Amino acid sequence: MARPMLMTPAHLTKGAMMNRRTVCLGLSTLLSGAGLALAASASGAPPALPVPMMQAGNHLSLEQLGFNMLTTNRRSLTALVSNPFNDASFSAGARLAGRAGTPVPAGTLHRALLDPSAREVMKDLVECALGGHQRVSWTPGAKEAWRPTAEESSAVARTGKLTWTGRGAGLCPAWATGAPDASCQELVSSCLLTRNNARGRPASISIRGTHAALATTKEERERYKELEGAFFGNILDPDGLNPAAEKTAVDQAPPRVGVIYNKAFVCSPPDPRFLMSIGCDNMKPQVWISTRVCAVPDLKDGARHEGCVATYAGSCREATPNAPAGTRVNVCAPASKASGDVYPSCTAGGRTWARPASVFLPPLPPTNADRHACRPQRKPDRLRDHNRPSPDPGPEDRARARKLGTPDDRVKAIREQRVTPAVNPALRQRPQAPAR
Repeated sequence: MARPMLMTPAHLTKGAMMNRRTVCLGLSTLLSGAGLALAASASGAPPALPVPMMQAGNHLSLEQLGFNMLTTNRRSLTALVSNPFNDASFSAGARLAGRAGTPVPAGTLHRALLDPSAREVMKDLVECALGGHQRVSWTPGAKEAWRPTAEESSAVARTGKLTWTGRGAGLCPAWATGAPDASCQELVSSCLLTRNNARGRPASISIRGTHAALATTKEERERYKELEGAFFGNILDPDGLNPAAEKTAVDQAPPRVGVIYNKAFVCSPPDPRFLMSIGCDNMKPQVWISTRVCAVPDLKDGARHEGCVATYAGSCREATPNAPAGTRVNVCAPASKASGDVYPSCTAGGRTWARPASVFLPPLPPTNADRHACRPQRKPDRLRDHNRPSPDPGPEDRARARKLGTPDDRVKAIREQRVTPAVNPALRQRPQAPAR
């Protein structure tokens, strides 16, 4: 039975180069539905009440998934996929296995979580990988600098540690006792890719796949009918991390790179009409998808972008490039009743990935309120915004008006025009009517 879950708003780190509001981030970042539908299991368990997918006030953003000390640091990523996903691996003195029998420095995973962005990724990683009965804890050292949030400080004050609990997905529960195989890594990667929400809006989506933990009910399929696309690949493979995108220090400035995870991919739906229905009718599907997974998308044709956690592979039913002569290989194998109406596999990066996650959305009628989502969210600019009206003058405006000898009935005009009498002599000479 499917278990609905709630995506909470993202908190974007101020001042980061990749911290730019993206546009048209896929409908999954625009909807205000009750929750994200993920199946807890295919065991026929009774319906469960909705549970929060993430802790209140926290959410995985593009800049966190794309720049953190856990999954965008090669040494940490190597330790992560070479050891059990449990408390012992994240202890300060943990002796950790590496690749090809080469160990990584003791405590590598513990130190990775000193990065606030890494802890945000950790929440989603645990929830995607582990079942509801599994958890991972981390204890910060008394003298370690780790920049906790108020919620984290409260948790450590109560229990002495931070604890993350699996919440239903259970895509790789065996990771708790041993290193994950490629299958587990791909399943968890697909889940992580679907869970970014850079716009910070509530979302209601259905994540589906051929894995038993992503089974759905008839009711869920009827509610979530519109395909947004498919996410696939492996962001947990250290060899797939772009070296230029690696984060080696908590205070490091994000680099300007194109794709961060070279083995992560996304494809758009074969029929783009639903994407257009929310007001993005002037945009191509590749632009839509690039804004879903890229911190700085190109709004013209989607061909140039920065900070992308995945590569756009084209339409899910588009022929793959470099296919053998006389053959047509679609990006994704056709969905069928046997596969649960989801893509059973997708091809990109020179190989076929057998564990994609297909994302479905509930129907949404077009409204004018949604159209602003297709435009860039620029930073305020005093020069460009000087004519923007504001109904109520604030204390600063009143104080400035009194100092300049401005009548009270012109305070609002000063606020709305964003021009002082010293700059605009006309305001000194005669009353200025409020902007309409």
